[in-house]
Amino acid sequence: MLVAGLILAASVMQTPPQEDGTFWSANALVNVFRDTPMPTGDVSKLTLSGARGQTVGGQVVLQAGSTPSQVSRVRCEGLRSDDNRNSIGPSAFWHAFVEYYHVAKNSTVTPATELARQATADFPDAFSEATEMTIPPRQNQPIWVQFRIPAGAQPGTYSGMIRMTVDGDNLEVPVTLDVYDFTMPTDTRLLVTVWTNTASLAKHQNVAEGSDQWWALLERVAALMRAHHQNVILTPWTLIKAARAEDGKLALDFEQFDRWVRIFRANGFRRIEIGHIGGREHGQWEDKTFVAYDMPCTVAKEGQETRAPIEEWLPLLQAHLKQRGWLDQSMIHVADEPIPVNLDSWKELSARVKKAAPELRRIDAVHVPDLKGHLEVWVPQLNFLEQWMEKFVEAQKEGVELWYYTAWVPQGRYPNRLMDYPLIKTRMLHWLNYTSGTTGYLHWGWNFWDVPFDQFAPGDNFIVWPGKQTPRSSLRYEAMREGIEDYEYLCMLEDALVAAGRRTRAQGLDARALVSKYATALAPTFQDYSRQPAMLFAVRHAVARSIETLRGRTPVAVRAVQVGADADVMGFAPPGATVSVGDISTLTGPDGVFSLAATGVKGEVELTVAIGDDEITVKAPLIPGT
Repeated sequence: MLVAGLILAASVMQTPPQEDGTFWSANALVNVFRDTPMPTGDVSKLTLSGARGQTVGGQVVLQAGSTPSQVSRVRCEGLRSDDNRNSIGPSAFWHAFVEYYHVAKNSTVTPATELARQATADFPDAFSEATEMTIPPRQNQPIWVQFRIPAGAQPGTYSGMIRMTVDGDNLEVPVTLDVYDFTMPTDTRLLVTVWTNTASLAKHQNVAEGSDQWWALLERVAALMRAHHQNVILTPWTLIKAARAEDGKLALDFEQFDRWVRIFRANGFRRIEIGHIGGREHGQWEDKTFVAYDMPCTVAKEGQETRAPIEEWLPLLQAHLKQRGWLDQSMIHVADEPIPVNLDSWKELSARVKKAAPELRRIDAVHVPDLKGHLEVWVPQLNFLEQWMEKFVEAQKEGVELWYYTAWVPQGRYPNRLMDYPLIKTRMLHWLNYTSGTTGYLHWGWNFWDVPFDQFAPGDNFIVWPGKQTPRSSLRYEAMREGIEDYEYLCMLEDALVAAGRRTRAQGLDARALVSKYATALAPTFQDYSRQPAMLFAVRHAVARSIETLRGRTPVAVRAVQVGADADVMGFAPPGATVSVGDISTLTGPDGVFSLAATGVKGEVELTVAIGDDEITVKAPLIPGT
């Protein structure tokens, strides 16, 4: 059991003897296994930071002693600002016990150094719906804790206690939340789709597709997805029902299709992603031919079923989307993942789609770069994006919308959202969206629960788990959400730089290039990125502080990276300003950008920015060197 010695106020918090059980706090990116040892140092306090309107999370880890421990009534009665003037109420708090899942086999093409742990092992992932938990002797139990920062929260530092009942006694865990002076938008910019399997959803949530309970479930699913920033929904065209009249004319019934679309649009989804109209002829990877899927339809006279080719039903679909005002937000898949051996056949099928529905954008996950004129939204797999980056960027400059995707591959040193990977790899996916200039992300597996778990790689086929009323989130789903929010931070910094450039009449400021210096401090390339959560949080904090300081009377942004005993300092200040760190000074150019090397810097960098008679001091966090 957890010893009563834990039950202390924060001012006298002590760590009890290991044999009697203990607890500690961990950030959101730590994979806490059943036998993970307690870290050294003071890890009793949970420290979080975020923007107004943002949800931020971390973990409290309980470790049982020589006997089982019972945990219940996890709660937070609210946080108060340091000056005691402002508060964040208890409704902002939410928690879940983290469940473990047994993984028998690791991702197949990943070296041990890139794994969170080698299988066979129990991996933490799903959020439990249980309100209390029994911890076996000598084992850990992580508790996910999060705060939804109110949109109207005042910036500053808030503190409070997360309380829980452990073996009948009260345990208090101190928490500090720093609220930044900017707001996370409700509609984030990165386009994100993770595909839903409707049959698996209905089966595991115990509802019948098309029933009232089904449509109510979809409302909850849409809300869960939007809370995690998905804003593109794969929409099955099989929701459309077709009938052929006696005169042979085809009529389409869009009732269920429209109901589906309206549910997701009402929840803030920005794109309708219509499912694939074709696939490999025999279902084999190296099939040379793609075939179109005809739409089943009922013949009125005989009542028998026949089929309508895409040339017949796609024009009607395009007309319906236009009539509803949805055409500009819609796109359609041709056939998944063309490769060199079947590219010509795929292009022929894509041309048929274009001819039948010329105003409907086409999107596909692809393994090839030679697609000009055959696709409007290109989604290369991450490793192929890296391999043919120049070709993809060239297409992007010519008007193509460029995303990327991951599935069970790539593995190795690439980031991915697999269950046996360190959680930072999931979050890093969306830093790569920024550094690569891609504006969307696709993954095939939101809830493919009936695909054998070890068929591809653990966790590839789903990122949520079946629940009582609604699918349950996971550590990986939260890491993905916060990664998308990191992307938004970078976009907000770019916006703030553009605005500061206008205010100060900076000439030729390349805001994106400057923001990329922040992002590449963490992720220089697709495979060489930091595996250290502390590094990610340091860069994120530097981005947040720069967003804040750019909005001051004298706008300043600072990116400072530790290089040995020195610091590489660069950023933005008004053109013609003198920027000084200690005895080292430099002038900003016409674009407002400056760069200098500072010596003897630890923890943070203090800059003086002087322009005319004005002089300000800015303190910027120091990013650890890689």
